[in-house]
Amino acid sequence: MSTKVVILSLFIYFFTTSFQCSKCHVKDMYIDKSRSWIPQRGTSQLSFVDDTGNSTSFLAKGVDTTVVNTTDCGDTYNYEYITNVLYLNAAHTDSIHFSLFNTANLEGRASANNAYSFSMFDIFGKAREGVQAKNIFNFTAGNKTYQQGILVFRNEYFAAELDSVFLANNAGIVAFKYYGRHYSLR
Repeated sequence: MSTKVVILSLFIYFFTTSFQCSKCHVKDMYIDKSRSWIPQRGTSQLSFVDDTGNSTSFLAKGVDTTVVNTTDCGDTYNYEYITNVLYLNAAHTDSIHFSLFNTANLEGRASANNAYSFSMFDIFGKAREGVQAKNIFNFTAGNKTYQQGILVFRNEYFAAELDSVFLANNAGIVAFKYYGRHYSLR
Protein backbone atom coordinates (compact mmCIF):
# COMPACT_ATOMS: atom_id res chain seq x y z
CA MET A 1 0.00 0.00 0.00
CA SER A 2 2.82 2.44 0.83
CA THR A 3 4.29 2.04 -2.66
CA LYS A 4 0.98 3.16 -4.16
CA VAL A 5 0.90 6.21 -1.86
CA VAL A 6 4.46 7.18 -2.83
CA ILE A 7 3.73 6.76 -6.54
CA LEU A 8 0.47 8.69 -6.23
CA SER A 9 2.24 11.45 -4.28
CA LEU A 10 5.00 11.71 -6.89
CA PHE A 11 2.42 11.77 -9.67
CA ILE A 12 0.49 14.60 -7.98
CA TYR A 13 3.73 16.53 -7.33
CA PHE A 14 4.95 16.25 -10.95
CA PHE A 15 1.48 16.98 -12.30
CA THR A 16 1.06 20.19 -10.28
CA THR A 17 4.63 21.45 -10.81
CA SER A 18 4.45 20.90 -14.56
CA PHE A 19 1.72 23.54 -14.80
CA GLN A 20 3.67 26.24 -12.96
CA CYS A 21 4.86 28.84 -15.42
CA SER A 22 8.19 30.62 -15.49
CA LYS A 23 6.40 33.83 -14.46
CA CYS A 24 6.83 32.67 -10.88
CA HIS A 25 10.61 33.03 -10.95
CA VAL A 26 11.21 36.46 -12.52
CA LYS A 27 14.45 38.25 -11.69
CA ASP A 28 14.76 42.02 -11.30
CA MET A 29 14.84 43.76 -14.67
CA TYR A 30 17.10 46.81 -14.81
CA ILE A 31 18.23 48.81 -17.83
CA ASP A 32 21.77 48.19 -18.97
CA LYS A 33 24.22 50.61 -20.62
CA SER A 34 21.59 51.43 -23.27
CA ARG A 35 20.20 54.05 -20.83
CA SER A 36 22.70 56.50 -22.38
CA TRP A 37 20.42 56.85 -25.42
CA ILE A 38 17.83 58.88 -23.48
CA PRO A 39 19.78 60.70 -20.78
CA GLN A 40 17.42 63.61 -19.97
CA ARG A 41 15.78 63.44 -16.52
CA GLY A 42 13.30 65.77 -14.89
CA THR A 43 11.59 68.70 -16.60
CA SER A 44 13.56 71.28 -18.52
CA GLN A 45 13.61 73.49 -21.57
CA LEU A 46 15.83 72.35 -24.43
CA SER A 47 16.95 75.02 -26.86
CA PHE A 48 17.01 74.15 -30.55
CA VAL A 49 18.02 76.30 -33.50
CA ASP A 50 16.28 75.96 -36.87
CA ASP A 51 17.88 76.14 -40.30
CA THR A 52 17.16 79.90 -40.52
CA GLY A 53 19.05 80.59 -37.26
CA ASN A 54 16.00 81.12 -35.03
CA SER A 55 16.26 79.66 -31.53
CA THR A 56 13.25 77.92 -29.94
CA SER A 57 12.95 76.29 -26.52
CA PHE A 58 10.84 73.16 -26.20
CA LEU A 59 9.59 71.57 -22.98
CA ALA A 60 11.34 68.26 -22.26
CA LYS A 61 10.37 65.68 -19.62
CA GLY A 62 12.38 62.62 -18.66
CA VAL A 63 11.35 60.02 -16.11
CA ASP A 64 13.43 57.10 -14.87
CA THR A 65 11.04 54.69 -13.14
CA THR A 66 11.39 51.47 -11.20
CA VAL A 67 8.17 49.70 -10.28
CA VAL A 68 7.63 46.62 -8.16
CA ASN A 69 5.62 43.95 -9.96
CA THR A 70 4.15 40.76 -8.55
CA THR A 71 4.19 37.42 -10.35
CA ASP A 72 1.21 35.08 -10.51
CA CYS A 73 2.82 33.18 -7.63
CA GLY A 74 3.06 36.25 -5.39
CA ASP A 75 6.82 36.82 -5.81
CA THR A 76 7.89 40.44 -6.36
CA TYR A 77 10.52 41.84 -8.72
CA ASN A 78 11.72 45.28 -9.82
CA TYR A 79 11.06 46.50 -13.37
CA GLU A 80 12.83 49.61 -14.67
CA TYR A 81 11.96 51.82 -17.65
CA ILE A 82 12.76 55.33 -18.88
CA THR A 83 10.52 57.69 -20.83
CA ASN A 84 11.43 60.98 -22.50
CA VAL A 85 9.15 63.39 -24.30
CA LEU A 86 9.86 66.60 -26.17
CA TYR A 87 6.75 68.80 -26.55
CA LEU A 88 6.88 70.88 -29.71
CA ASN A 89 3.90 73.15 -28.97
CA ALA A 90 2.09 74.59 -25.97
CA ALA A 91 -0.98 72.36 -26.47
CA HIS A 92 1.24 69.22 -26.28
CA THR A 93 -0.41 67.83 -29.44
CA ASP A 94 2.93 67.78 -31.25
CA SER A 95 5.59 65.72 -29.51
CA ILE A 96 8.38 63.19 -29.76
CA HIS A 97 8.40 60.29 -27.25
CA PHE A 98 11.05 57.68 -26.58
CA SER A 99 10.82 54.86 -24.02
CA LEU A 100 13.52 52.42 -23.05
CA PHE A 101 12.70 49.16 -21.35
CA ASN A 102 14.93 46.80 -19.41
CA THR A 103 15.67 44.52 -22.34
CA ALA A 104 17.42 47.31 -24.30
CA ASN A 105 14.15 47.73 -26.16
CA LEU A 106 13.87 51.30 -27.43
CA GLU A 107 10.43 52.40 -28.59
CA GLY A 108 9.40 55.73 -30.05
CA ARG A 109 6.52 57.68 -31.46
CA ALA A 110 6.05 61.17 -32.76
CA SER A 111 2.89 63.07 -33.54
CA ALA A 112 1.82 66.38 -35.01
CA ASN A 113 -1.75 67.72 -34.90
CA ASN A 114 -2.73 64.56 -32.98
CA ALA A 115 -1.69 62.38 -35.94
CA TYR A 116 1.26 59.98 -35.80
CA SER A 117 4.40 60.69 -37.80
CA PHE A 118 5.97 57.45 -36.67
CA SER A 119 5.35 54.77 -34.10
CA MET A 120 8.04 52.16 -33.77
CA PHE A 121 9.06 49.25 -31.56
CA ASP A 122 12.57 47.80 -31.41
CA ILE A 123 14.31 50.88 -32.80
CA PHE A 124 17.75 49.38 -32.16
CA GLY A 125 16.86 46.39 -34.34
CA LYS A 126 15.24 48.54 -37.03
CA ALA A 127 18.34 50.78 -37.12
CA ARG A 128 20.48 47.73 -37.92
CA GLU A 129 18.13 46.92 -40.81
CA GLY A 130 18.34 50.52 -42.06
CA VAL A 131 14.80 50.69 -43.46
CA GLN A 132 12.62 52.44 -40.85
CA ALA A 133 15.57 53.74 -38.84
CA LYS A 134 19.28 53.91 -39.55
CA ASN A 135 22.49 53.85 -37.49
CA ILE A 136 24.59 56.92 -38.23
CA PHE A 137 28.13 57.60 -37.07
CA ASN A 138 29.94 60.96 -36.78
CA PHE A 139 26.79 62.89 -37.68
CA THR A 140 26.78 66.69 -37.52
CA ALA A 141 23.60 68.42 -36.35
CA GLY A 142 23.90 72.18 -36.02
CA ASN A 143 27.42 72.91 -34.81
CA LYS A 144 27.94 69.61 -32.97
CA THR A 145 29.15 66.23 -34.18
CA TYR A 146 27.75 63.10 -32.54
CA GLN A 147 29.75 59.89 -32.62
CA GLN A 148 26.80 57.50 -32.64
CA GLY A 149 23.18 58.11 -33.46
CA ILE A 150 19.98 56.72 -34.89
CA LEU A 151 17.93 58.48 -37.52
CA VAL A 152 14.24 57.52 -37.25
CA PHE A 153 12.28 58.07 -40.46
CA ARG A 154 8.69 59.22 -40.70
CA ASN A 155 6.32 56.46 -41.73
CA GLU A 156 5.25 57.30 -45.28
CA TYR A 157 1.59 56.68 -44.43
CA PHE A 158 1.58 59.03 -41.43
CA ALA A 159 1.50 62.82 -41.06
CA ALA A 160 4.32 64.72 -42.76
CA GLU A 161 4.49 67.69 -40.37
CA LEU A 162 7.11 65.96 -38.21
CA ASP A 163 9.89 64.05 -39.91
CA SER A 164 13.34 62.55 -39.45
CA VAL A 165 14.10 62.50 -35.72
CA PHE A 166 17.77 62.06 -34.83
CA LEU A 167 18.59 60.47 -31.47
CA ALA A 168 22.25 60.57 -30.35
CA ASN A 169 23.88 58.31 -27.79
CA ASN A 170 24.70 60.29 -24.61
CA ALA A 171 22.64 63.27 -25.81
CA GLY A 172 19.05 62.13 -26.55
CA ILE A 173 16.96 63.97 -29.17
CA VAL A 174 19.34 66.27 -31.02
CA ALA A 175 17.65 67.01 -34.34
CA PHE A 176 14.34 66.72 -36.18
CA LYS A 177 12.41 68.19 -39.10
CA TYR A 178 9.19 69.95 -38.09
CA TYR A 179 6.89 71.76 -40.54
CA GLY A 180 9.66 71.87 -43.13
CA ARG A 181 12.29 73.35 -40.83
CA HIS A 182 15.31 71.44 -39.57
CA TYR A 183 15.92 71.86 -35.83
CA SER A 184 19.13 70.93 -34.05
CA LEU A 185 20.05 71.03 -30.37
CA ARG A 186 21.81 74.25 -29.44
